[in-house]
Amino acid sequence: MKYQAKLTFAPMLLAPAAMAALIAVPAAAQDGTKSGPYVGVSGGIALPQDSNNTGTINTAIPETDDFGSIPADTPIGWETDFDTGFTLSGQAGYAFENGFRVEAEAAYSKYDVDDHQDLSVGGAIIDGVDSAVLTRGPASVDNPTVDDILSDGQGEVSTFGLFGNVFYDIETGSSLKPFVGAGFGYQWVDVEYQPSDVAFGEDSDSVFAYQFMAGASYDLSQGVEVFGQYTYRDTTEDVDIPLTILPATLDVSAKQSLVTAGVRVRFGG
Repeated sequence: MKYQAKLTFAPMLLAPAAMAALIAVPAAAQDGTKSGPYVGVSGGIALPQDSNNTGTINTAIPETDDFGSIPADTPIGWETDFDTGFTLSGQAGYAFENGFRVEAEAAYSKYDVDDHQDLSVGGAIIDGVDSAVLTRGPASVDNPTVDDILSDGQGEVSTFGLFGNVFYDIETGSSLKPFVGAGFGYQWVDVEYQPSDVAFGEDSDSVFAYQFMAGASYDLSQGVEVFGQYTYRDTTEDVDIPLTILPATLDVSAKQSLVTAGVRVRFGG
């Protein structure tokens, strides 16, 4: 199920909303706002955006009786579609009387590959070519095509990130409070691409990451609240994954939209 077209505009909408909320913060303390430390947990679904994997051949691939050589620095790439996954998160923070909250967050997500498609070498899509062009084995009419291998999908991507977040809770005079926020941190991304059980690439990389959040909380009692949240999360650059089937390095995207629900326990007054 493809959510990407609906969700790619989310960061453009959330960033101005977060900025407007921060500019509009009143100077005086808000009535009813609880201050003090808190901890929380949350979980939900991860909606990863498709990855436009791109890279180059690191060393020349020699010709065989059936296939020509592929020079070094030849660009390669393909599209990877992902299934809906899951995410878990834990938070510890401090709420101020003026509506701001600062928070440390540890977040994990995991999602499976749906399929790979449109493998290109030197700008030419080779989906219909004998898959032996990749393995450098002998060509045969009995061999599957490149597309036969790729479309079987298989593989997964998992991420673990540590973030520092800033939120602003919008006081409504009721138990229901909308909020907006943004965060920055560091994320470890583990990629396993194994279409048709063929090890194309399996490695991990770590990069800086950022996120924008919006949602609402509801007070169940003086010290306990539940919340729902939408998060758009991305890395400052794609992760670099070396391939095993070819002498190449691939840039893989780890953009995600996350829809979560959780509970926070406050220890302040």
